[in-house]
Amino acid sequence: MLLSELAAASGTTVASIKYYRREGLLPPGERVTATRQEYGQAHLERLQLIQVLREVADAPIARIARLAAILDDPEQPVIHALAAAQIIALGLEGLEDPEDPESPAEQAEQAGAGDDRGEEPGERPGEHPSIAPLLEHLGWPDVDSAPRRALDHLLRSLDSWGAPTHTSTLQRYAEPMAEIARADVAWMRGLPTPDGKGSPALSDDVLVMRAVAGTIAYNRLVQLLRALGHTSLSVLDTRPSPDP
Repeated sequence: MLLSELAAASGTTVASIKYYRREGLLPPGERVTATRQEYGQAHLERLQLIQVLREVADAPIARIARLAAILDDPEQPVIHALAAAQIIALGLEGLEDPEDPESPAEQAEQAGAGDDRGEEPGERPGEHPSIAPLLEHLGWPDVDSAPRRALDHLLRSLDSWGAPTHTSTLQRYAEPMAEIARADVAWMRGLPTPDGKGSPALSDDVLVMRAVAGTIAYNRLVQLLRALGHTSLSVLDTRPSPDP
């Protein structure tokens, strides 16, 4: 399709497409003449991804450009693009580079390095002591990630408020989340989901788009269902008991 057709199919203006090309978000099309290029399904899917990142995740152009560079690099596995997309969707910018001495993750590790808390086997120096046992309980790999570092920060905040952060508390939340995450990943990859439904093989752009949109939408769904539960249980608790 030509540029005008790509704009119509994607719901994006021609001016925006040209801007995305200049900023490196969209790869060039196949040149057919000195002034005309042909675009295909991959360009349409990239524009759909950009729309989700801009309109749903409110991501800045520079952040989208970094993600696009990963997607367009044949040496980069798709898991790197998914990790970058997860950082955007969850608002974890600043936690993605643990080697950066200015990053919050590195500062927290340095601050906690001298703690005498008697870390359990597998626990990382300075990390909240509930995280490593939780990962072991769930059978999840002991690997570094932005969500893991964000969880460490959150648990430290909860500790400062006097909220419970023991591994047993985390397990109560994490076990149902593990089942939800498994279904999420199956849907994002186009694999058969627990209901037996699935999708054909997906491109990396569609996979990343689903990861971003799904993370944001289903996080909101969990929040709303929890709030609905709080409201419903409060109503039930205030109902008068039936007469004997």
